[in-house]
Amino acid sequence: MNRRNHSFVMESKLHDVKGRVDYISSPKRQENLYAVFSNVEDRYWDLLAEQNQRDFAKSGTEGTCIEARELIIMLPQSLIDYDYEILLKYMTSKFLEKYDVGCCAALHHNKSKTNLHIHLIFSEREIRQKVERKIASRNMFYNESGKHVRTKKEILDENGNLRPGCKIIKKGEVYETNFFQPKKEEFKSNAFLENIKQVMTDAINEIVKDENEKMQVFQKGGPYLATKKIGKNNPKEAEIRADNYLRQEWNRNVDRALLTGASEVEVMMAKQSQIDEPVAESLREHGQDPKLFTGILQKAVGYLRGFAEFLRETKYCDRDPDGNPLIDHDMRIDITPEPLPAKPKGERPSSEKQEAEVMRLQQILNKMKKQEQKIYAIEKAIVKLEKDLKEVKKKWFHRKEQKELEGKIEAKNVQLEKAKATLDLIPAQHGYQNTLEVTKAMKLAKAELKKVQQAQKVWDALEQKPEKMYLRIPANVQNMEKQERQKRSIHERLEEKKQIVEQQTKKKQRSGMEL
Repeated sequence: MNRRNHSFVMESKLHDVKGRVDYISSPKRQENLYAVFSNVEDRYWDLLAEQNQRDFAKSGTEGTCIEARELIIMLPQSLIDYDYEILLKYMTSKFLEKYDVGCCAALHHNKSKTNLHIHLIFSEREIRQKVERKIASRNMFYNESGKHVRTKKEILDENGNLRPGCKIIKKGEVYETNFFQPKKEEFKSNAFLENIKQVMTDAINEIVKDENEKMQVFQKGGPYLATKKIGKNNPKEAEIRADNYLRQEWNRNVDRALLTGASEVEVMMAKQSQIDEPVAESLREHGQDPKLFTGILQKAVGYLRGFAEFLRETKYCDRDPDGNPLIDHDMRIDITPEPLPAKPKGERPSSEKQEAEVMRLQQILNKMKKQEQKIYAIEKAIVKLEKDLKEVKKKWFHRKEQKELEGKIEAKNVQLEKAKATLDLIPAQHGYQNTLEVTKAMKLAKAELKKVQQAQKVWDALEQKPEKMYLRIPANVQNMEKQERQKRSIHERLEEKKQIVEQQTKKKQRSGMEL
């Protein structure tokens, strides 16, 4: 049996059962609807919703009324070859054999026809054999929300008229009709979902032809990790996909470790030490943090991969009396964390437009700066000429020289005005009122260019791979040989001492005999 063929049954609470029944069973609203089965008439769902809403209002509970529940049952793709009506009735009958309630089921395919599944909507209430009708023993008053109140005043407006939505049930009239029994508490328990998963799994396994498609219920306490379903338009889709990828890699490495010779207990110990305990500690210290959980999974997969490698390397080693492998060389086991799958990059962001804009504005600013330098040079020349004129005026008989300097100053002033006018004209020629507008445009253009360049930098960056990590396992055979040598050395010394004692004893004995 393929360990990764886990059955998938999801349960949800319905707050508009009539609308949901219509949605799953309508050919106009479902593109790939194959079959519909119901054991009740359409009016059943109206009556069920009415009683649930009435009981919910009476309870005063906050939140939204649960009118019914729905199971989504994933099926192996090969079952599409069966007769649609028979397949749906078969699966639904397995549910009805255990639970005698009203239900409506529909067999669907998703848009891409990769996910065959059944929607099974069911009531939490069994229908009564005899309808219960409650008779009012006195006039009864109900407010806008349908809640029973004690006095008539509570449902009247300022003018003494009945408020819209309020009602009065007169004495002797039926004030409540119950077609259904109270809700079955069983449907609210986790045991119900676990039980129905097993029922549906057994039903599927009875009819699939390929042994590889047989399913098994995921065991929460087992060595494998369950993957998560990605709902439509889920904003965390990328995050869940990465998480599911790591979970699948863990499951694959569980299989490899078991096939390499690991026991289930050893794999469970690895799961506890590398996932369960780090996750519990992370939750205590940091709360729910998907990034931290991802890191834990990456390291766990690397550790389990390394464990399988260790088992392969020591498969044919001799063992000590406790069953541990005898290693005659240091081992270096790769336990590098599992890298995440590469994300699709798409087309590299182009900065051509932003670069052209910065270049255009730079050319305008360069023209303006050059023109400003020209103005500054003219102003400096005028200052020098005016200084020279001042010195000339102090001298006698330099009238001609004075006139020449005055003429030059006048010409330079004319030149200065033209240069200033040209400076004013440059921004206007390019659609700007003044220099400030040009500098602001340049600042904005540079910011846009920087933004695109940053995106290019991210695009160009290689996917960061986890840093290589290794576990060193030292040889233990040499240590044992050393211990053996030490043992032999002790025995040898004892033997030597024993021989010396024996020789001394013999000498004493001979000496005694000679005397």
